[in-house]
Amino acid sequence: MTTAEKIASAKSTIYFTLFKEGIFYKCYNEDAMVFVTRVKQYKVSATYVKNVGKEVYSVGFPVGEVEKGHLTLEDITAKIGAKSFEISGKDVVFILNEKEVKSNYNTWSENLKKEIAVDMVKETQSSYRLTDNLESIFTMLKAYDLANSTPIQGLHFIQQLKNELNKREKNNGEI
Repeated sequence: MTTAEKIASAKSTIYFTLFKEGIFYKCYNEDAMVFVTRVKQYKVSATYVKNVGKEVYSVGFPVGEVEKGHLTLEDITAKIGAKSFEISGKDVVFILNEKEVKSNYNTWSENLKKEIAVDMVKETQSSYRLTDNLESIFTMLKAYDLANSTPIQGLHFIQQLKNELNKREKNNGEI
């Protein structure tokens, strides 16, 4: 199933779908909003998808959370206000009771865009703080929220640290 098809599925006011992608369950746009507002506050990823022509929001969590019983499908059913769920191939489809569950998506996505913009500013500011001194690097490492970061954000953060350390090494002959 393509991303465009998953986004179209998320617009449905009748269904909420968790797509199994590798070792993760993921949901998109309207379904992502329902998940983080009603089930569990996970970090929402925003990615521009060229063939869709817009920003796509998604939330993912390990399938192991369901398998270990930390987040059961029955719990998700109750929290999102669904009648029931069915496993359709690899995916889990919940049949919703309330059509208005997804009604405030536009407001939610606008607020999310603002939060992302603020986070980008904070990230940029933290990049400049890298040059202050080595102690600030250790402070940034301690403060980095690994649990709520995507793998790409983690790699980007590590690369920033490496670049700063290399720069200090070249300038001072030491760190």
